[in-house]
Amino acid sequence: MIAKFLRYGLLFLLPFVVYGVWLAIARRRARGHENEPGWKDAPLMWLSVAGVALVLGSLFALGLMQGQEKGGTYVPSRIIDGVLIPGEIRP
Repeated sequence: MIAKFLRYGLLFLLPFVVYGVWLAIARRRARGHENEPGWKDAPLMWLSVAGVALVLGSLFALGLMQGQEKGGTYVPSRIIDGVLIPGEIRP
């Protein structure tokens, strides 16, 4: 669970990290000027939208690329001799 949270949390934070790198470069170039960029001018809403789009896009791609083959017959879980046999899809 923690691995999934970290994976999607890092995807959400990626636009903020990229903006932070750009901000560091821009501040270094604008050193001494009156219009030096800062985090107070950051487009937080758009960075958040980009982060959510990355997470949703990764979830969509994961849903398309994972899973079992289509078709087959579902056999529900059952108990045989006191042992639980999980459900499965048979071709």
